[in-house]
Amino acid sequence: MDNILRKLTGYTFALRDALERTNESSERPKITRHLAAAAEMYALLYMHQTSEAIAHIVEAENRVHGWSNLSGDNGEKVAKKWAEFIDVAGIEP
Repeated sequence: MDNILRKLTGYTFALRDALERTNESSERPKITRHLAAAAEMYALLYMHQTSEAIAHIVEAENRVHGWSNLSGDNGEKVAKKWAEFIDVAGIEP
């Protein structure tokens, strides 16, 4: 569980950095929604101590990541951290 939370933390910080650095106003709501989903995943992982508890969120977030890639270096970092997180979580996207 520690490794899953560590990767989720890396993803969350990448989102936070993207929100602070983006010059694209249209990306801010997308990033904010991802941050809200990350917070929900933290809560569910804390409560249930299993990655199965977040499977439905991962599935939905994975679709959104495919539809609305963030631009530039921020987008690449967020995508990389997301991939690392779902890999460690062991949830098939």
